[in-house]
Amino acid sequence: MPRMTEKKSGAMFALIYLIAFALFNLIVFFAFTQRGNVFWLSYAFMAIAFVVQMCSTFFAFQKLDVESAFFGIPLVSLSLYYFFAAIFVGGVFMFFQFAPIQLALVLQALILGVYAIVAILSLMGRDVVQDTNDHIRQSVGAVSAMHAEVSVLLAQANDPALKSALKKLGDTIRYSDPMSTPAVANVEGEIGQSLTELRVLCENGRSAEAAECCRRLEMLFLRRNQLLKASK
Repeated sequence: MPRMTEKKSGAMFALIYLIAFALFNLIVFFAFTQRGNVFWLSYAFMAIAFVVQMCSTFFAFQKLDVESAFFGIPLVSLSLYYFFAAIFVGGVFMFFQFAPIQLALVLQALILGVYAIVAILSLMGRDVVQDTNDHIRQSVGAVSAMHAEVSVLLAQANDPALKSALKKLGDTIRYSDPMSTPAVANVEGEIGQSLTELRVLCENGRSAEAAECCRRLEMLFLRRNQLLKASK
C-alpha cells in the first residue's frame, strides 16, 4: 500500500504551514510591542500570504502524479516569490509604523493583486496543457489498441495470404498518425466497424473475405492520414 496518499500529503502540508505560521506569530508579537493600524494592516496581509501560499501549493499538486507535479512547479515558484515579497514588505511597514496607512494598503494590495492575476493565468495554462496531453494519450491509446487487435488476429491466422494482409495492415496502423481530430471522426467510425467485421471474419475462418477487409482498412487508414495532414 502506498505510504503517501493525497489526504495524508495534504495533512502534512497543512501541518508544516501551521507550524510556520505559529513561529511567525511568535517572532512578530515578541519583536513588536507597539502595534498601531499599520502594524495590524501589515499583519493581515502577511497572514493572507500564508493562506495564499498554502492554497497555491494545494492547487498546484491536486493529483499525486509526475505530470501534475511538473506543471505545478511554476505556480509554486510564483507563490514563493509572492510570499517572501509580502513578508518583506509587511515587515518593513511593521518597523516603520509611522508610514501612511494608505501607502501600506496600496503597496501590499498591489503585490497580492499582481500575484492573483499571474496565478490564475498559470492555472489556466496548466489546465490547457494537461487537456492537450490527455487528448494525445487518448488518441495514441486508441491507435495502439487497434494495432494490438490486429496483432492478435495475425498470431491466430493460418492462411498465408491472410497473414500477409494482416501484417501489412498492422504496419500501416503502427506508422499512422496517432492524433485525432473531428475532421476524421467519420473515417474513424468506419475503421471501428471494419475492425469488428475483420475480427468476425477471422473467427469464422473466412480468410479471403478477411484479407479483402484488411485492404479496405488500409485504404481507410490512408484516407485518415491524408485528412489529418490536410487539417494541420
